[in-house]
Amino acid sequence: MLPGDSRFFEESINAGKLRALLDGRSHNAASGLKDRTQAMKWLLAMISKGRDVSQFYPDVVKNVIVKSVELKKLVYVYLIHYTDHDATCRELALLSINSFQKDLADRNPLIRALALRTMTSIRVRDIIQLQLMAVKKCAFDGSAYVRKTAAHALPKIFSLDRSLQAELIELTAKLLTDRSTMVLGSVMAAFNEVAPDQLPLLHPHFRRLCSSLADLDEWGQIQTLSILSRYARAFFVRPM
Repeated sequence: MLPGDSRFFEESINAGKLRALLDGRSHNAASGLKDRTQAMKWLLAMISKGRDVSQFYPDVVKNVIVKSVELKKLVYVYLIHYTDHDATCRELALLSINSFQKDLADRNPLIRALALRTMTSIRVRDIIQLQLMAVKKCAFDGSAYVRKTAAHALPKIFSLDRSLQAELIELTAKLLTDRSTMVLGSVMAAFNEVAPDQLPLLHPHFRRLCSSLADLDEWGQIQTLSILSRYARAFFVRPM
């Protein structure tokens, strides 16, 4: 938060003024970016206070095309929160699918990750193949953060279409080879959802997973310990 941003939590703004800020000047003109950034900060402040501001989804989703990284981040945080809110939000998100796909190639890894999170939050089976292609692309991304986001997306796709399990297991196996501990914790969580009975996949990685435990975050440690315990009971002659 920047100095002075606390006012977005303290002051109120009416819906008409918010829409005017979001729909005003040219998307990438300096004055237009300032207005839109202020509007997004007000919306996110209201979300943090528990307010339902899904009514602004049509106004916000149009701003996904902006070039400003700061504003695009704010837009994506809002979209991720509301993309699966109701049928209207899902339909509007579908209309912007090309913009999300374009951002998967953005130079900024945070933008690529946010685009993938938004795209895989749309629970519509008609675009499941597009979502799968996006995850496959991001699983090979040069950024560990983007690969971590790809791992998080696997259970989302699996819950939407279980017939894709074989492809998702293949992706999980690929991500298990990742050397980043940032990625590993998320991969183990995905493994628990997508391939809980595929313990043999862990054969080449067991020792590395054990040695990496201390470097995983707490959530990743819990997931990994649970899976490694099941692995030990299944494959060790005399498990402790």
